[in-house]
Amino acid sequence: MPLTLIPIALLALAFLAFNVVLCVRVGRMTELPRWRRTLPALLLCAALAASAGRAWGITAVAETAAFPLNAATALLGMYEVDRQRRRHERSGVVA
Repeated sequence: MPLTLIPIALLALAFLAFNVVLCVRVGRMTELPRWRRTLPALLLCAALAASAGRAWGITAVAETAAFPLNAATALLGMYEVDRQRRRHERSGVVA
């Protein structure tokens, strides 16, 4: 493996860890309906399944679906966390 791929792999691993942390934070928001709590985790699982398809030679699905699903997971998780923060600021509750 060329040395230039190591920083890319580390960046991808950091992005995956960021997505997992967001999924856990959103999953713990009890005031959200169940489907909104589980949606980021389901998107992340679909992205991981699409990425795992490379191991079986199904690269078309991984190339077209994995990154958009990961991006959607991050954007949705950040949206829900920000929305909860704004809701708590409006109500005067310190989180």
